[in-house]
Amino acid sequence: MIESLKKALNTGVGLALKTWREVEAAGREIARKSRLSEAEAGQFLKSLREAYDRAQQGLEKRVNRLAKEVLRKADVATREDVKGLQREIQQLKKQLQAARPAPASRKPSAARPRAGAKKSS
Repeated sequence: MIESLKKALNTGVGLALKTWREVEAAGREIARKSRLSEAEAGQFLKSLREAYDRAQQGLEKRVNRLAKEVLRKADVATREDVKGLQREIQQLKKQLQAARPAPASRKPSAARPRAGAKKSS
């Protein structure tokens, strides 16, 4: 009976979708109802925790893989894409600045009248 309950609790997605507190509480309840010794209950909870951690990691990998696939299909730029474009822009700016001569500084002349200005008499 214990083995069948372990298998039921260890089903990947069902286990991964629960919090550890929920899984631990269910495990303790199963251990209590099954009248396991403290050592057996401890071992049961340890194996339950290992299965829970594996299920969480597997679910996280699947979700990440799915998210990347959705972004790729939607043709959305990733953070890496944007960073690459930013680097390219910086390089192009440097090349552009190196290719342009420095502008000559012009001081406004006081002797030259502005266009459309009236002469004072």
